[in-house]
Amino acid sequence: MRVLFTTWSAPSHLYPLIPMAWACRAAGHEVRFAGMPSAVPGMLQAGLTATAVGSDAELTGMSSSGKLAAWHKQEPWPDDWPERPDKLVPEQVELLAALGRKQCVIAERMVDDLVAVVERWRPDLIVSDVSTFAGPVAGAVAGIPVVGQLWGSPGVLRYENRALGEEPLPEYAALFARFGLDAPVAPAALLDPCPPSMNLGSVLPRLPMRFVPYNSPGEAPAWADEPAGRPRVCVTWGVTAAKVLGAAVLEPLHHIVSAVAGLGAEPVVAVAAAQRALLPALPEGTRIVESMPLHLLMPHCDAIVHQGGAGTALTAAAHGVPQLVVPQRPAPMLIGDRLAAVGAGRTLPHQVVAGDEHAGKLVAAELDALLTDPAHREAAVRLAGENAAQPAPAELVAALAELVAR
Repeated sequence: MRVLFTTWSAPSHLYPLIPMAWACRAAGHEVRFAGMPSAVPGMLQAGLTATAVGSDAELTGMSSSGKLAAWHKQEPWPDDWPERPDKLVPEQVELLAALGRKQCVIAERMVDDLVAVVERWRPDLIVSDVSTFAGPVAGAVAGIPVVGQLWGSPGVLRYENRALGEEPLPEYAALFARFGLDAPVAPAALLDPCPPSMNLGSVLPRLPMRFVPYNSPGEAPAWADEPAGRPRVCVTWGVTAAKVLGAAVLEPLHHIVSAVAGLGAEPVVAVAAAQRALLPALPEGTRIVESMPLHLLMPHCDAIVHQGGAGTALTAAAHGVPQLVVPQRPAPMLIGDRLAAVGAGRTLPHQVVAGDEHAGKLVAAELDALLTDPAHREAAVRLAGENAAQPAPAELVAALAELVAR
């Protein structure tokens, strides 16, 4: 087969695609990536062939302005909202529609070039990040199957449809109409790396898949393999949130790291290179690691505190590490809720940790429970075993070939 992978963004929507791309390549298939220019360096770092399509959207401004500014300041949503969107109030439904419209604008910038790539290279299959709306359009134009790749969030977040239902947003339908197609075409299947016990239902056919952590290439330092002599707690805030919200989103790190140190644990703050200058003042003795892939750090940690990104959460889950999630947006809140539901994590609202004068005590209490209550460690280990029991990407390559052969 020739398999074309496509995404609009790196790293959060690119990295989940990499293990399946490697699996297809190792099985002897031709693999190529197509994505917005800003995503191309990450594709090349993974050792894969890449083609730039479209022009980079002003993603930071689009994600934090207008109606979408409210996405980053939400009170808790229902803990099963992807499965039960009827529980959402009108303002929440409209916020989801605004997210969908943003992705449609991004798709408009990609789709003409992506269709041209498909016409030139003639792939047999497209594997598209599910938030990359240009992928299904290109597949429908060429008459080839498209498999959606979920990025690890519990449930299927169908932002392209009204209230996550079946009716497409007008802007999404217009992407297909510009090529003479009467209606949107659903993916042939969805690759789903979220462990079953964390997952929520969906009417769409899904191919359960083991989450194989990939967090970019990197060097494993010697200290990581050496016993710490005390509990080691990773504190990380992902990449996307800081890009969108700037230094303000990192303010809770002072309370969090102080709480870790106050418990006698070793705080390890993992940041991207661009984030280091944004860090607040941190307690003496804090270890700061820059651009270290999280999958190299997790085997040596006793707990992790993070913002609720799917890649971070599932990397920790794959290694059986208990998690404290401090979410600021509805999708990360969902991840925190699901981790708490299976016993492998706990959650605190970002607003509390950022603004409460007692934030340090609150964080310390949650972390102490994670580190001392064996039930959390046992649940985290069970979650890791559940993930390991799912089919590896290599085992699903044949299923992709069957979709092409139909």
